[in-house]
This record gives sequence, structure tokens and C-alpha cells, in this order.
Amino acid sequence: MGATVLLGCQKDSNNDYELYAPVDSLVATFTVTPVPGNDTKFVITNTTKGESVGTRWDVGKGGGPVMGKTSDTVFYPLAGTYSIKMQALDKRGKLYSATPVSVTTTRNDPAYDNLIKGGKMNPGDDQFWGRYDATANKIVWTLANNAYTATTATRPVTAQVNGGTYQAVQVVANKIYRFTTNISYGVTQDTWVEVYCGQAVPADGKDYADNKRIGFINWGTWTAFNGTRTFDVTFGSSGTIYVVIKAGCNASAGHFSTQGISIWNVDFRRIQE
Repeated sequence: MGATVLLGCQKDSNNDYELYAPVDSLVATFTVTPVPGNDTKFVITNTTKGESVGTRWDVGKGGGPVMGKTSDTVFYPLAGTYSIKMQALDKRGKLYSATPVSVTTTRNDPAYDNLIKGGKMNPGDDQFWGRYDATANKIVWTLANNAYTATTATRPVTAQVNGGTYQAVQVVANKIYRFTTNISYGVTQDTWVEVYCGQAVPADGKDYADNKRIGFINWGTWTAFNGTRTFDVTFGSSGTIYVVIKAGCNASAGHFSTQGISIWNVDFRRIQE
């Protein structure tokens, strides 16, 4: 008669615990070093001594703090002052904040400069501005006193006036651009002033209607204005865009006010990396 013998083993209980050495508190520090020959780039480096296992940066561009590299290069395309903050992470997951460092850039990266030429309306700047008239009754444009002023031959007009001034600029798809201008006019009547950023080429005899972005005058509210107007815009594709400042008024009561409609400090630039 055979016998079966079962052999086995029993796992002993383990009441031993691994002990970790105490973790020292960190004194978080970092350095900021300008990239030679480049006013818009800085190398940021976590120099914290001890067991720092991670770095969280807030480079002052509005994105808030994010985990990043121990050392990295940060790019500031727009002139200004930025506060850089850093936190060092220890192996327990605790964050230690370093003293913030401020950096100042004195000029824009060329890709973020004003794309408009002659926007200051200095003498001779009218050479950079194209003009078109959609109607036979034309706008009169005058460059004087650092402003480009639209008037009409008669006030009020005897027939509808509709036209504008414009420039072609090159844009990059899916980036934010900002348009800003100073504009001044007195009490107008039956008048419109609008800005378009379109792909269509402005042409005489044709109303411009491609991608209106802003209207400066609320129809029926004929009050004077002297100040700054602005808007942001993005484009679905890269290429040529026409920044068109369009003005007009209807007969027989319409007019651009006694002083006309003046623009200056026209600025159109990319504001997003």
C-alpha cells in the first residue's frame, strides 16, 4: 500500500519594519542667468542643496506654477518685468519656496514687434498706408500733427462716402494678436468707423466686409470720442492679412464731425508664444 507524503513550508510572520533616515528640510535656491546676446531669454536653474527630487516653476507669464526641469531656458518675447518663482520638492512630497527673482527685458523679440509700419503717423508715414474708396465720393486723408485724419469734401456729404486705409501684415496661425489704436472724433452723424482683419485685398469700387473685428461708433449714438480702442484676434491659417480701418457716412445728413476722424499710435502685434 502506497503512502503519499505532502511536504510544505510555512511563511514566518515578519514584524520588522524598514527604517528611513530623517529627511532634512531644504533651503530652496535658484539662479537666473541671461543668455548672452539675447535680451529675451534666461537660463533658470534649481541650485537647492540636499535631496531635492523635483522643481516647480512659475515664470511670471500668467500660466501659474508647473513642475519642470532642474534647469531650463525661459523666453520672454514682450518687453516688461517678470517675477520668477521656484519651489523645490523633497522625497516626502513637501515643497520649499525660494526667494523670487525679477527680470526685466528692454525690447520685444522681433517676431512680436508692431507689424504696422508708420503707425506713429510721423511725417512721411502715409507712404506705408494703402487707401481705397468704395464709392465715387471719396474720403480725404491728411497726415498732420502726428495723426492720420479722414474728412470729406463737404459737410454734410452730398452722396454716401465709404472707404478706408489699410496695411498688409504676415500672421501665424492660432496665435493671439492684439490691435490697438488711438482715435479721436467730434460729434458725428450717420457715420461708421470699423476695423477689419481679412484676407481679401481692399479695392476701389468695392465695400470691404471681410472679418469685421470692431466698430467704434454705436449707430444712433452720435457723441464725441478721444481715447484708445483695442481687440484681440486669432487666425485659422498663416499668411497675409489686411488690417483695414474703414470709415463712411450716409447722405444727406452724414458727416465725420467738424474735426474729422483721426487715428494714431496704430499697433498690431502678436502677444502669444
